[in-house]
Amino acid sequence: MSGNKSVLGNFLRARRAHVRPVDVGLHPADGRRVSGLKREEVAMLADISLEYYIRLEQGRGADPSTKVVRALARALNLDDVCVEYVNRLTGRVDEQRQMIPPEKTYIMRELLDTWAHIPAYITDGNLDIVAVNELMHSLSAGAISPGANAVVVHFAPENKRQIVNWEELAARGVATLRFLGDRSSARYDEIVRELSADQDFMKLWELHQVARPSDFDSHLRLDGIGEIQMRVHNFEVPSLPFHTMTTQSPKPGFEVLTTTSGARETAFA
Repeated sequence: MSGNKSVLGNFLRARRAHVRPVDVGLHPADGRRVSGLKREEVAMLADISLEYYIRLEQGRGADPSTKVVRALARALNLDDVCVEYVNRLTGRVDEQRQMIPPEKTYIMRELLDTWAHIPAYITDGNLDIVAVNELMHSLSAGAISPGANAVVVHFAPENKRQIVNWEELAARGVATLRFLGDRSSARYDEIVRELSADQDFMKLWELHQVARPSDFDSHLRLDGIGEIQMRVHNFEVPSLPFHTMTTQSPKPGFEVLTTTSGARETAFA
């Protein structure tokens, strides 16, 4: 758990930097040099010792109790997703990750293929694509395929150019990877290392934001075609913890492309 202690410390430090004193009922005197909270302010708001909080940020302290996690949540304005993330880092939530049996992968692919008019794919906790139907594969010009990573696909140069709301969706994807990712797996480290070569990714990664998969709109501007707007829906897979099924549908007034154009759809849970 020592690695998780370091991750927890970085998370607390990042959250502290982004909470304004007024957000938690503090009204410091003018001339303050720090935009976020000071360590002593977090300790005071959470009713814990400053020394213990400093150790938490340094990745050296004992894992916080449930009571301390709740107190830190109040002090740092943490929502339920952040609290779940902290509880996983401290080992209080059994992550129950599992490999998909080959026969279940085949069943998932068969299911997706029955949706001939709905682009769809399934990702695991690291946002690696484990199943995709033909329409989604075609729309993405092959980018969305088993073994590819949805966040890596999103950070491809052509997506940065073609997706109008790329920055918004990139922040969402990075936060989802941090929340769902299996930090104990070599694959997770490999994905982060690959993406770390991208400065846009590093700016978002250093924010330590976390998010569950949720629905969003993807707005593309494609050369020779024009604008396309898609509604992206994400569904948890009950029998497969940390897996997400993603579907896309055109917003009113837009049609789904049925021919490959070299354009890659936005593709992450």
